[in-house]
Amino acid sequence: MNYKTLTLTLLIGLATHTSLQAAEMMNHQGHDMSQTGEMSEQAGMMMTKGVITRIDAANGKVGIKHEAIDNLKMPPMTMVFRVADPALLKDLKVGDAVRFHAENPGGKLTITQIHPQ
Repeated sequence: MNYKTLTLTLLIGLATHTSLQAAEMMNHQGHDMSQTGEMSEQAGMMMTKGVITRIDAANGKVGIKHEAIDNLKMPPMTMVFRVADPALLKDLKVGDAVRFHAENPGGKLTITQIHPQ
């Protein structure tokens, strides 16, 4: 085998390897990003979309028209929730679109996280 053939063979092999490696990285990057979103929601708390219909900060309550709340097996509706911490209502106003997590400790529907969309 002469030097030109050897050099050409090595260059083609390197180019093929680099191309395959780049394609594999792109596939993993896309996979990692989508899986990270799913994992953070599964590992964390399931968030539900809704719109604030009223706020009663003095009593730590908020009215929300919401989508189905999967973790509570609750259909879409408008209802009033307690908030675990009244500070969660700070910076929110009626009409705001939000994502929230609700639980049912002791039979009292309670929002433990709420964020503007």
